[in-house]
Amino acid sequence: MKSSILRFISGKAFIAGISLSIILLDFPILNAQSPDTLWTRTFGGTNIDIGHAVRQTQDGGYIIAGYTRSFGTASGRNVWLIKVSPSGSEQWNQTYGGNNDDEANAVQQTSDGGYIIAGYTKSFGMGGNDVFLIKTDSVGTAQWTRTFGGTLDDEAYGVLETADGGFLVAGATSSFATGGRDAWLIKTNASGNETWSRALGGLGSDGARSVSATSDSGFILSGWTFSYGPGAVGNAWLVKTDALGYATWNKAFGGTDVDRALSARQTSDGGYILTGYTSSSGAGLDDMLLVKTDSAGNEQWTRTFGGTGRDYGNAVQQTADGGYIVAGYTLSFGSGGDDVWIVRTDSAGVLKWSATYGGTASDVAHSLDRTSDGGYIITGHTLSRGAGVHDVWLLRLGAEVTAVEDVPNVEGGFTLYQNYPNPFNPSTTINYQLPTINHLTLKVFDVLGREIATLVDEVKNAGEYSVQFDASGLSSGVYYYRLEAGMYVSTKKMILIQ
Repeated sequence: MKSSILRFISGKAFIAGISLSIILLDFPILNAQSPDTLWTRTFGGTNIDIGHAVRQTQDGGYIIAGYTRSFGTASGRNVWLIKVSPSGSEQWNQTYGGNNDDEANAVQQTSDGGYIIAGYTKSFGMGGNDVFLIKTDSVGTAQWTRTFGGTLDDEAYGVLETADGGFLVAGATSSFATGGRDAWLIKTNASGNETWSRALGGLGSDGARSVSATSDSGFILSGWTFSYGPGAVGNAWLVKTDALGYATWNKAFGGTDVDRALSARQTSDGGYILTGYTSSSGAGLDDMLLVKTDSAGNEQWTRTFGGTGRDYGNAVQQTADGGYIVAGYTLSFGSGGDDVWIVRTDSAGVLKWSATYGGTASDVAHSLDRTSDGGYIITGHTLSRGAGVHDVWLLRLGAEVTAVEDVPNVEGGFTLYQNYPNPFNPSTTINYQLPTINHLTLKVFDVLGREIATLVDEVKNAGEYSVQFDASGLSSGVYYYRLEAGMYVSTKKMILIQ
């Protein structure tokens, strides 16, 4: 029988046009807070449009891949690629496919500045679903497309560029499986022509939902298995391969109910972190699953997060401090329906903070990427806002910070005011007050503590002062300004949106 590991108090705020619920859970949380929402964007028309994958691009913007029923040539779904600027404004979009259903599940910018997209197609290929691989230039114009598969269903869920300029595609095959279904790895050259493929699995149904490179030039896959593990209805599955796609080990996780792994990454200690969902343990129907292993795939710890509803982890990454961040959705918390759910833990999987984003309808996060400024970019879909049924939803979160408390005002009368406007672009005004003559410094720092600018460094008489900060040339994100005058120290946060 499941037992709940969470007790929570929820509060709501409205930030950047979304309902944000902060969930405080019954773990020791000291100076931990969810990052600021810098902006959110929706993309879509009057029909269903979904974002399955997002990555930051070399120019500081973002690339989103998924599918659209609002645009393109098909009566069904078309693969959809959307390029947005660092501030989230659409720069261009492209559709790919035929007259049947075609979807993208993964995207990566390539070394030549273009993009590689992987998913499935029903419009082309041998029959059923076929793996669909699309290479584009820097503005999304298709350079070539390839299909892989047989007469049964074959799909791709992950893709990456390899060191030789080729590509590795991961997914599932029914056409070439030992059992009913196998995990499938396909290696291509730079032109998308197959150099080798491997079907991985046993006599049951097995498949891969993610792939990433490992430090030994091999690959780590996460997915599901009915061939291994204790569960008759499938367990979470982690598979390590060498550089040629041959399995060196595989591990199943879970119990006697449904367990799935949807995303996995190698960690800084050489081990692995995976997320997904479990019905075998936790508090509700399905709980978000987080498993940490050593370098051989042996479980070091397992954590579940959730309430009485369904709670999923769809993407996981390690954070700069060695902890983990998971993006998915929750039916247990939030504003109603599915809500985007972000869960942040320390390196031992102990919860630091959790936040939901969304409205009263369905809002789901499918993909997460760390940004160059220490923040996060998230995509998925929203039914709570936008132009149509489901719209692609893009959320930009700032960098995480440890709560900063002012040193007590021991001299009295010193005041550092909140800048205005805030958020700002590109300049803002900072006001402060001094009760006596004093030497003071007023400096600006980024989220990593690096000094960006010195606005004041001189002796000032008592009085109120105003100073302008021009952030032209800086990237969007969270910054801090700090006033020091004698024993008085005060720090405040400001947000730049370019």
